[in-house]
Amino acid sequence: MKDFLDELDQEIDSFENLTWNDIVDQHILMNEWLDGTTQNIEKIEKENSKNKNQKQVKIDGEIRGKFISRFPETKFYLPSLREGYTRFIPIWWNNETWSKNMWMAQYWEDIVLIDCGIQFPDSDMLWVNYSIPDVSFLSKYKKNIKWFIITHGHLDHIWSLKHVYPAVWCPPLYGTKFTIGLVKKQLEEAWLLPYSTLIEVDAWSKEKIKMWQFNVEFFKVNHSVPDCAWVYLESPWGTKFVHTWDFKIDFTPAIDSPADLDRIAEIGSRWISLLMSDSTWSIRKWFSMSEKNVWEELEKIVSNHHKWRLIIATFSSWISRVQQLIDIAEKYEKTIFLSGKSMVENVAIAKELGYLNIKPGVVKKMTPKNTEWIAPHKQIIITTWSQWEQFSALARMSEWKHNAVEIIKGDTVVFSSSVVPGNEKSVVWIINKLIKLWANVITKDDWEVHTWWHAFQEEQKIMINLVKPKYFMPVFWDLYFRTAHKNTAMNIGMKEDNILMLENGNIVDFAPNNWNVFKSKIKVPVAEIIIDGHGMWLATSHVIKAREKMMNSWVLVIMYKVDKKTKAILWHIKLESRWLVYLEEVRFIHRLIIKKAKELYENTVKDVPDMEEKDLIKIIKDDLEKFLLQKIDREPMIIPMVIEV
Repeated sequence: MKDFLDELDQEIDSFENLTWNDIVDQHILMNEWLDGTTQNIEKIEKENSKNKNQKQVKIDGEIRGKFISRFPETKFYLPSLREGYTRFIPIWWNNETWSKNMWMAQYWEDIVLIDCGIQFPDSDMLWVNYSIPDVSFLSKYKKNIKWFIITHGHLDHIWSLKHVYPAVWCPPLYGTKFTIGLVKKQLEEAWLLPYSTLIEVDAWSKEKIKMWQFNVEFFKVNHSVPDCAWVYLESPWGTKFVHTWDFKIDFTPAIDSPADLDRIAEIGSRWISLLMSDSTWSIRKWFSMSEKNVWEELEKIVSNHHKWRLIIATFSSWISRVQQLIDIAEKYEKTIFLSGKSMVENVAIAKELGYLNIKPGVVKKMTPKNTEWIAPHKQIIITTWSQWEQFSALARMSEWKHNAVEIIKGDTVVFSSSVVPGNEKSVVWIINKLIKLWANVITKDDWEVHTWWHAFQEEQKIMINLVKPKYFMPVFWDLYFRTAHKNTAMNIGMKEDNILMLENGNIVDFAPNNWNVFKSKIKVPVAEIIIDGHGMWLATSHVIKAREKMMNSWVLVIMYKVDKKTKAILWHIKLESRWLVYLEEVRFIHRLIIKKAKELYENTVKDVPDMEEKDLIKIIKDDLEKFLLQKIDREPMIIPMVIEV
């Protein structure tokens, strides 16, 4: 029997079956250099005939991959930057539960971009895949964007690259070894890898990297994904930024090394202009728990588990947790099976890059045939459970829809991860399903099977004291959390006037040698950009508003068949409603609507016989909405249709 990691798991979906016509159709609709004309279609087909074996196309200097990269047009221009000043703009990361992190630094005409994540949809973004940072304002500055820096491999820091990276002309991209491995996978799926320049950096190295006008250094931090790095950015006139991004201080991490506090203190001795630091758990006192505690708890669970299967749900990026379970499984002679596309992919990447140590036979491919040969109590299934995704591996298990695992009485499911705020309801839904199937459920409220990814208050204090910045900026999450971080900073001596509470799109210019900071009255217009299927749109789109109205108020379609010359109604008015009326009231309400619709049409046509159809439809729609609100206190989306014969 082959080991799982000796070949790619069949759970990994590939996009290779997409034809060129699929891509052509997609780009005709969306890309800015296409207007849907025959000439443009012929242009693509001609380019395709020259590059039959290539999935990427380069036209007029623009890189186009498989994913949409057209942002809304904007007339906005950045205000002039005074000589010697260094600019900082948070493009997006505040006031969100799970931020699509991105910011930029500018000196003279040179721009550096840092991180590029996604935000999973809020409840009002109906049926949307996710939202991404709005870089529309950068379309005029593509030639000025010199570098892209990625701090670590979480989706809220890398997953928008397939949309944003080609839109800014694919500048050289820097990141640590594991981060680059994850980025490479994404760009490969987006067919952008041949146009990408990916440069690995060592977070333990003290080397200064020259990025045009900027000097950049990376240094080591702890988080839930391996190989995270902070960024130190210095402009020619001595303005020095430090960004922690997501961090915690763990002196006993699982497979990672502790944060390099000596290095952080050394950097703090350089008179730092601005520290931007993670506010995620700024309301929690003391220190976050170490990964060592989790290791001990998981080992207790595994060693005492003698019946049925053990299913452990965690995030696919938590490679240290996977290594813990592999080591425990080896110690107690159990076999690991992996479930979930992202879990399979990330483990494969981590093993290839040397971040996982797996002995032959410990991890196997998950198939019904393989699991049948191993006693249930010898199996440990590590699965993903995307909390916003109803088709995640664990959700499918709870519904008995998984292709290889059916939850049976006696199975134990361990939730070895935290609940992302806002997703509590969906998590409880999965837990209830599992309990109904007679599974035993263990969460961090029962055992210490998970630790937080982010710093608590004492860790935040250590960081501020080590870096000793002149100015401090709490970043990430809602104003409530950032204000708590602000209060923590003030409690250890930071002046309130030196704490910057910025919103997305604020422009801040730092004077040479740290003397002054100027917050511009001008704000970058950053919109909520959503990805819906193969399309890129604004969250304020009429489509989203229509979906909301349909969901809350339901739909009513009224169809008139009228004489083309006389405008008289020729037949009975047809009416279709969805989710508007209950079965017991359908006859009464439908008759009420038909009678009123006939009356509205005939009176309007009688008063203005030559009225344009669009105006006629608007009058019927508006009057019928008022009528239904008065009669049944409901406001459906009304769609009148007039067919002339």
